[in-house]
Amino acid sequence: MSQATTKQRKWVFPVVAGTVLLALTLIALFREPVVLDSDTAEGTVQAFLQAIAGEDFEAARGYLSTGLREECTATDIASAGPHESFTATLGRVEDLGDEALVFVSLRLGIDSSLDPYTFDPGPYRLSQESGRWGITEVAWPYFFFECDR
Repeated sequence: MSQATTKQRKWVFPVVAGTVLLALTLIALFREPVVLDSDTAEGTVQAFLQAIAGEDFEAARGYLSTGLREECTATDIASAGPHESFTATLGRVEDLGDEALVFVSLRLGIDSSLDPYTFDPGPYRLSQESGRWGITEVAWPYFFFECDR
């Protein structure tokens, strides 16, 4: 094999690897989030958090259990924020029959000048009510202190 052929082959691998890495990065950055089935516990939590992110607090209230909806208004939920952008990542889901625990990891401050802050607020607890999942304990945002209890 000639020296010219060897030099040509040395640059091929880095170029191909770089192109693949760039393509994978672009796919990860621009893909749409997965939309979960709202008939599942995890889909209910996702819809609740999307409503919170969109500041549609009345829609968010609709994902609460009957008991929480009777105690908490959309204004109660809005009073707790969030006051900054966030993303949520689904963790594990524990199916307990007519109840479920949905764990999420939250990242706050995505659009702020401060460093984003990631935390696990604990599980959202849900129960089946008339064929739908209702959130009985909200891990975040913390609006319970505003509700009539």
